Amino acid sequence: MEAKAVVNSNNISGLIERTLNYVDPRLVDHGKRVASLVYGMLEAQKKYSAKDMQDICILAMLHDIGAYKTEEINRMTQFESEDIWEHSIYGYLFLANLSPLKEWARAVMFHHVAAVHLPDTLEERIREAAQMISLADRIDIYLQENTDPQNLFVSLEKVRDTKFDSHILDLFYEAERQFTLLACLEEEKDFHKILPNVQLSGKECEEYLRMMIFAIDFRSQHTVTHTITTTRISCCAASHMGLSDAQIHNIFYGALLHDLGKIGIPVEILEYPGKLSSQAMAIMRTHVDLTEKILGGTIDEEITRIALRHHEKLDGSGYPRGLTGDALTIEERIVAVSDIVSALLGTRSYKEAFSKEKTLSILEEQARGRKIDSDVVAVLKENFDTVLEEVEDNCRPILDTYYGLRKEYQYLLGKYLYSGTEAADPN
Repeated sequence: MEAKAVVNSNNISGLIERTLNYVDPRLVDHGKRVASLVYGMLEAQKKYSAKDMQDICILAMLHDIGAYKTEEINRMTQFESEDIWEHSIYGYLFLANLSPLKEWARAVMFHHVAAVHLPDTLEERIREAAQMISLADRIDIYLQENTDPQNLFVSLEKVRDTKFDSHILDLFYEAERQFTLLACLEEEKDFHKILPNVQLSGKECEEYLRMMIFAIDFRSQHTVTHTITTTRISCCAASHMGLSDAQIHNIFYGALLHDLGKIGIPVEILEYPGKLSSQAMAIMRTHVDLTEKILGGTIDEEITRIALRHHEKLDGSGYPRGLTGDALTIEERIVAVSDIVSALLGTRSYKEAFSKEKTLSILEEQARGRKIDSDVVAVLKENFDTVLEEVEDNCRPILDTYYGLRKEYQYLLGKYLYSGTEAADPN
């Protein structure tokens, strides 16, 4: 549906930053420092347009987005690491398919590859971006373990023309001379301080927002389409109930943002094959609080409430605040019901997808028990087949992308990690 964007150049970078922080704060802090070093090199070079500089810096901030496993993050924080392909390959595929950075994504693929092993067919600008990110990455990791910059310079000179191209090293030295980059790394900064004049179109902001949704949903094959399914069911129900365009707009974004906090929940809890223990359930329920922290007061208050109240129940038995029906708007009630429908119709590690009949039976039972809104349930029951057809149409491209990514990831992983072959251009 056509809707006015709720994210813009002023809030999208903070939203991305806070979301990724819950994967592992080292990724975000490291990403910002790498982006800061890359920005200094780009400023000293004065070769690229403002738009290209902006995209390269955002790419630098997100260069480790392919790392979801703690054990791989631990390896990445070591100065010398040979295990570099898993997160590089997935990060490349993720950014190439699900972000506005498609034309630069190959640089992430090669950001751990030594200059002498970079493919000859690699475009010069991609090679430069990969080398800048690689150099900034290694500088930051080195400085986390060593405090003497002079030793850093000695180490870098040892790998001139092997690990790094000479002109990239010289560019860093010039940027350090002009801007004292290393001293600036010690400052706490958000992305706007690194790139103060960031300008993104509405379309780019929407793409970055969806990128973060997919970063969460793609963590498991059982959750790939959950957010999109919940969003589409919510909008369909709202339309059939005669809600206004403004209300449907808020529902769309509230549903889209409702599970952002799950990025901070361990996969072993999200995918536990059975009933969760009380301790695990307590952790699971914190995803709503995490969502609130991620949104950080930057998203419209009404949309934020819709996102945060999808587990509240009319009788006060929900969470996190135990609100009752008189405190819950129709928009919030619709998304709460739609979230349940999406969960029932989807597969999980502990269950198969429920049938239409079983799904409706559970919904009606909860409506009779004053857990969820009976009017919303009645509308979904009456229009169930139509809603599901629309959901299927919306989910098919996402599933195709997900399984396409998995297939290409396995292919590239086999090509580089398991075969021991030299780097080559994936295109």
